[in-house]
Amino acid sequence: GTDEINFVENINITRTNESFNDDEYIFDRTDIRAIFITLYTIVFCCCFFGNLLVILVVTLSRRLRSITNFFLANLAVADLCVGVFCVFQNLTIYLIPSWVFGDFLCKMYQFVHSLSYTASIFILVVICTERYFAIIHPITCKQILTSTRLRLVILGVWITSAAYSAPKFIWVETIKNNLGDGRTETICISHRRKYNSELFDMINFGLLYVTPLVVMTVLYTRIAVGLWQSSQSLQQLGRVQCCATQCPRVEKTPNFEPQRTFIGTTETKKMLMRSMKNNNTTKNGRLESRDCHHLSHLSRNVLRARRGVVRMLIVVVLTFAICNLPFHARKMWQYWSSGYEGTSDFSTLLTPLTFLITYFNSGINPLLYAFLSKNFRKGMRELLFCNFHGKRKSENMIVLNSVGVGLRRSSTRSTRANCSTVTMAPNGDS
Repeated sequence: GTDEINFVENINITRTNESFNDDEYIFDRTDIRAIFITLYTIVFCCCFFGNLLVILVVTLSRRLRSITNFFLANLAVADLCVGVFCVFQNLTIYLIPSWVFGDFLCKMYQFVHSLSYTASIFILVVICTERYFAIIHPITCKQILTSTRLRLVILGVWITSAAYSAPKFIWVETIKNNLGDGRTETICISHRRKYNSELFDMINFGLLYVTPLVVMTVLYTRIAVGLWQSSQSLQQLGRVQCCATQCPRVEKTPNFEPQRTFIGTTETKKMLMRSMKNNNTTKNGRLESRDCHHLSHLSRNVLRARRGVVRMLIVVVLTFAICNLPFHARKMWQYWSSGYEGTSDFSTLLTPLTFLITYFNSGINPLLYAFLSKNFRKGMRELLFCNFHGKRKSENMIVLNSVGVGLRRSSTRSTRANCSTVTMAPNGDS
């Protein structure tokens, strides 16, 4: 968007007219400046240190090496760029009469502002799509959404976002503005003659806000329904099979290769029932009751872990929608309302506030991970206290053979970052 640039023009008009009236420019007030400097500094610290911590934790912690966390690390990279290239640069527009960062950083500021937003929304859609296939269509996920392909998708997200934002380098530049009395100021501004800013912002609103949120709402609703059905299926299977101690025993092999647990879909239930009926690899064809109950417990842990991850992702998406809504709403008000006055004190304060809320979204994500994910909290503590020793407790896994041969219970010492494995923390937290 170019609102920050358009607002610079309003600032200059206001400042130029100061000599003709007694109204004080709102950002010349010490209390207003102190409040905004404090708020922007807090947001910058959250963006920079919080997202840097997320990147390091996902990179160094083996328990967090999964596809979803790989996506979240890429989201943290986009948010980190906001902290480095956008936050304080945006603040100086309102506090300093002249752009002091030069022509390149003027272009970079606009480019990164667009790049980070575009990449963030695309990454959130990719995460949602991957979770949908992993939970609702696990076999398809295993066959199609491999780790290599998903990494290529993320690479494509960054390339597409960069290409979409590249025109900023053409539209934006610094110019000299003559204030009179021999005074000049440098302005970081985009040339409206080179493009239709209103049309561009409308496209951004529809393509990069409304449409992705509608898609993610539909997919997360399907995921929630699928997880609820999974819980019902497990309860039914637990009553029918485990209580009757009809679960088959599967011999453990030393070269065991874990597969993703397929729980919650119709095909899963059929596979599970067929596995229990057809497997004859045990002496008595039965498991002890305590093993069946343990199997049921592990299944519930898988669902609990998945629900925790999905809950965290939904909160991240809702936060993104809420924090970016004021930014888009102000733009629509500016274009559609005849009552919008760009030089009023209200609009002068509203513009940086909407940017601040948008930047706050980049800073709050690490806090959401810390509050909603126990594994993220553990990883952060390990990083902060330099406690990465390569040790990891064995984690229970429940596995359903891809050909429906039977159920296996095992331990693993590493998390496979693809659709083939679900690793459960002992308490089922994400």
